[in-house]
Amino acid sequence: MTFTQRPIQAENLPSALAALGCYEMPLNGCLRAVFTRQTLGPWTYYIGQCVLAGSVGPDFAEVYRNFAFVSMGVNQRTIKSLLADLAVEGIFMSQGLPSIRIPDGIENWQEDIIPSHAGFSRLAFRRFAISIESSAFFPDAQLMDYELPYRPSAAGYVKEFMSFKQFHDVNDGRRGQFTIELPDRRGAIRYAGGLLSIKDPTVPLRLTGTLDGATVDLRNHDVSEYDDTGSHELDLWLLTKDSELVDFLSTSYWPHKYEKAEPESERAERHAELIRQGESQICEFKEWIDLHHDKASDLEKTVCAFSNQEGGTLFIGVTDEGDIVGLAGNVTRRGEEPAVAIAAYAEAVRKRLRETLKDNQCFDLSVESVEGTSLIVVIVRKSHDINFIVKSEHSKTAFIRHGATSMKLTPPEMKAMMEVESARRRM
Repeated sequence: MTFTQRPIQAENLPSALAALGCYEMPLNGCLRAVFTRQTLGPWTYYIGQCVLAGSVGPDFAEVYRNFAFVSMGVNQRTIKSLLADLAVEGIFMSQGLPSIRIPDGIENWQEDIIPSHAGFSRLAFRRFAISIESSAFFPDAQLMDYELPYRPSAAGYVKEFMSFKQFHDVNDGRRGQFTIELPDRRGAIRYAGGLLSIKDPTVPLRLTGTLDGATVDLRNHDVSEYDDTGSHELDLWLLTKDSELVDFLSTSYWPHKYEKAEPESERAERHAELIRQGESQICEFKEWIDLHHDKASDLEKTVCAFSNQEGGTLFIGVTDEGDIVGLAGNVTRRGEEPAVAIAAYAEAVRKRLRETLKDNQCFDLSVESVEGTSLIVVIVRKSHDINFIVKSEHSKTAFIRHGATSMKLTPPEMKAMMEVESARRRM
């Protein structure tokens, strides 16, 4: 399968950037970074990015007790000079904070493609990431300062400040990373209004793959029509003459799986229909999970089992018999708003799953209204590798779904799954 992420040695990074036509080109953008510290100790770099998207970003700094958020505009700067500064003296963003510098001996970058449908623009983006701070930590808290705005959640503000679509606080795999992100202006996939084509190609490109099982083969100025009235199965890949991936659109490939926006009423009805069908290999009900009780581990067992099978949906707020009872009665204390209590409980469930699963990016969790009642809905995707529980009483154990039950993965099953995965990677 065509890669969407690959390792790049530092010595090969210039040629990868030159292929995009931007290594020595003056660019504008914004450099953002977050620094943290423990109890007024020394500041430590936590996460940062340089987004070179065409406009110069603002300069400002917000320094709270244990968090510092710093932004600096980048004006007519080449990536070549930026990399040179990162490798030698580092980049200083504000007085009292450490420089952003790539330590000696660290040379492995990761190149990732953010497809056009998943970003904040209509172009695909290239992201080049390197881990520069192994001791990065996250003291999650409310942000309060006499001179600065109140922020109810440090994690929420990191997500907003860095323009992340998702951020998972202490368990986020990007901690300690620095990324360079820039648009790939060679072209993108246009899929809208019943027309499929290549948007604004600047080099010869080919769009290949399938749409509902039918082969797609388009060149720069070709256009294909499709029925825009429903959802479709897509696996579309935009390639250069050298078979380099520029953009992709896929309903089966993760990360950045494409999902057509679904009206809230249709989503609620789909959830209700799944509940009516009862528990199964792809569906599990929990009336209530007390996260302070021994049986709370059923939560990560179920999600782990789904991720090692073909995915599934966990509903919290539904009895074993399929009665939709909701969460308000279990999570709301006297005088507390039910919506606030349910949101806090959902966040605690999400946090536990992030902390207990090896693949803690395999699920999406949301509070949904089904038949007028608030439930937690956890939609689980199949993991690329065998998923394990890394924390709780089932530590170092993998589970798989057998019918409506989550069972420990046996050694023969594990061996068979590893052989299938190995064969898939060789394809």
